[in-house]
Amino acid sequence: MNVQDIKSKTVPLVLQDGKERHLRFTLNAMAELEEKYGSIEKAFERVEKNNSVVALRFILWAGLIWEDPDLTEREVGDLIDIAYMQELIGTLGSALDSDMPTPEQSNTGAGKLIEGGSPN
Repeated sequence: MNVQDIKSKTVPLVLQDGKERHLRFTLNAMAELEEKYGSIEKAFERVEKNNSVVALRFILWAGLIWEDPDLTEREVGDLIDIAYMQELIGTLGSALDSDMPTPEQSNTGAGKLIEGGSPN
């Protein structure tokens, strides 16, 4: 994957404190998800299939820490109203999608690095 393939976009989000925050799934955010759940897909599966509020809180926290590194999972949990959860799940999916390369972009160099070649 080339640097230009990464879409650096943020998704604005206003939680219960009324402060506008910006979800962004950086490499660090994705690493946090992978460390806790084994993969990014498994983290989202926990929310979608098991309705896990713990996973939802963790995913949201991971997407927010780039902007506020001192934010804790517990603080994030206090900012989420149960009535807002369904909308929040859709927002998380949009944020993750906006930070990932499109399939066409990911096929233009990522394999070369894995195989030991040069991306250029």
